[in-house]
Amino acid sequence: MDAYYWNKRLNPFWLNSIRQLYNSGGNITEFLREEFDESSNSSEIIEIAYDAQAGNVFSEYTTIPKETELINSNAEELYSHLIPHLFQGCSLMDVGTGELLTLSLICKNIDIPIDVLAFDISWSRLYKGRKIWDQNIPNQNLTLSSFVADMKKIPLLSKSIDITTSMLALEPNGRNLEILLKELFRVTKGKCVLFEPSYKHNSDEGKKRMDRLGYIKDIEETAENLGGRIIDVIPLKKVLNPLNLPACFVIEPSRNDITNEHNADRFTVPGTDFPLTLDEEFLTSTDTGLVFPILKEIPILKEDAAILATSLFE
Repeated sequence: MDAYYWNKRLNPFWLNSIRQLYNSGGNITEFLREEFDESSNSSEIIEIAYDAQAGNVFSEYTTIPKETELINSNAEELYSHLIPHLFQGCSLMDVGTGELLTLSLICKNIDIPIDVLAFDISWSRLYKGRKIWDQNIPNQNLTLSSFVADMKKIPLLSKSIDITTSMLALEPNGRNLEILLKELFRVTKGKCVLFEPSYKHNSDEGKKRMDRLGYIKDIEETAENLGGRIIDVIPLKKVLNPLNLPACFVIEPSRNDITNEHNADRFTVPGTDFPLTLDEEFLTSTDTGLVFPILKEIPILKEDAAILATSLFE
């Protein structure tokens, strides 16, 4: 069958080429930008690139002593900045969580009961990440809900999350920063504590790299234009890449009168407040007729995963 009959994101000819490219050490995002004729990283490009790398971070963490030490020290610093904003019974959401490695290293030191949510655009990373979480978290005070989602349309109720965090997850979404922050502000009722690249604090070489890779810039200005309030910006000391200097951005989102208490049936049609109800291995929406699958106990809550099944609700 001709390659053009396939959706770009799941084109088997490209996916096969990508696996070969990754195994040979090539740059997947640059290859896909050329193939998709994109000037920056789209959600599809990010999903494919990250899916191909699933398991790589944890493998390096467990087999390379230098990487183990660096990731541990980085997690300790992130914990020191995040813990002052947490409180008993709060909800903490990590967006673009990847393999849950850094999140689990942070959460294993949290000694108060909190409700943890984590999502990523790659199912494979979450699937491997659940095993990493189980290995690192003996703490019975923490509950974890993990799900597949796109940051541009989060499948949660408006103003239902106390604290939202990101750990270099917004980073590759340069052209979509305003869209992403607007959506984070929609679901967050407390604070956004974002660990993201700081263009301002980076070196000239680092800035050129961020420009070339299409990384985000101007978090403070974009957040303020959306009605957010910058509480603090703290450059980080323990960095994984000296050409990618991150900071801790503490932001109070714009407020409105809507506040939703988090509950067991919290999932929604992505980007909306239409609730989803569990029905066997699916999450269903009677309001829209949409159905979303669950694979290995991980809900897949992206627009392109939806099935239109109105007859199910007749």
